[in-house]
Amino acid sequence: RQAAQRASAMSRVQSAAMNAAAATARAQTAALRLQHEQQKKSASSASSLASKLRNLVGAYAGLQGIKSLLSLSDEMASTTARLDTMNDGLQTTAELNKMIFESAQRSRGAYQSTADMVAKFGNLAGSAFGSTAEIVAFAEQINKQMTLSGASNTAKDAAMLQLTQAMSSGVLRGEELNSILEQTPTIAKTIAEYMGVTTGQMREMASEGAITAEVVKNAMFAAADETNAKFAEMPMTWGQVWTQFQNTVLMAIQPVLDAINWLANNMEILEPIFAGVAAGAIALAAGLAIQAAATWIATGAAKAFFTTLLTNPLTWIVAIIGVIVALIYK
Repeated sequence: RQAAQRASAMSRVQSAAMNAAAATARAQTAALRLQHEQQKKSASSASSLASKLRNLVGAYAGLQGIKSLLSLSDEMASTTARLDTMNDGLQTTAELNKMIFESAQRSRGAYQSTADMVAKFGNLAGSAFGSTAEIVAFAEQINKQMTLSGASNTAKDAAMLQLTQAMSSGVLRGEELNSILEQTPTIAKTIAEYMGVTTGQMREMASEGAITAEVVKNAMFAAADETNAKFAEMPMTWGQVWTQFQNTVLMAIQPVLDAINWLANNMEILEPIFAGVAAGAIALAAGLAIQAAATWIATGAAKAFFTTLLTNPLTWIVAIIGVIVALIYK
């Protein structure tokens, strides 16, 4: 009998243990299911947030792209206007732009920088040149000389400023020569070799005003064959390849930039059209709203809405708060 009781007790213990194990397994399953659901929700939230961020970034990039395009249109319009004022009339401004583009491609320079250089020489030192085509050829030689000198963009800008001032004043003087010697020594060396003097002697001549704009121009053209040969031996860099690609794209989208500039200068023509379109859109929206309101009233939905609104105590609470705020403000 005792053995039977012990067996029965053992059976109950084993059953309880099995039930406990089953309960633990169910709890673990439920926990895993809950964790899985939370992970799904987290992943969904993260995906939604990422999507929103992508949309925001896309919208910002689009706005920046439009802004850059408008800015580029302004720059090109300004450059074209300055080229138009210095063009000698032996070619159209469009033909002059093409000449500058081809010159920039040959000298591996940026079109906009080259066009800016030509415009400055033409408007500030035009008397030193015989024609607009000669200015473009001179700018090409300056571009190549600067590349041969290994000057940075900052150094090029500084040297160009001094050179433009010298050409416009008609004389290359001490301070301007010093800047060119420092920033683009190949140009100074070319001038010295043309004059048959050393750079030290050239400094003295510069202080006496003996280095004229005519001398600088003739020195660049006299050394053109040698400059071109040395330049042709220089390996093409990826930066120069990218510059030439940008030049090509800029010329390709020139009609688009011209159209944008035309829009900016003819808004008085377009305003009535925009106003008419806007008025039509407002009238259409108003008509649709009136139709919707009429339908709402006719079906009795409006009466039911206002009845519900007036019987809701929250409506009166909001109204009382509004009155108090209005009285305080007054």
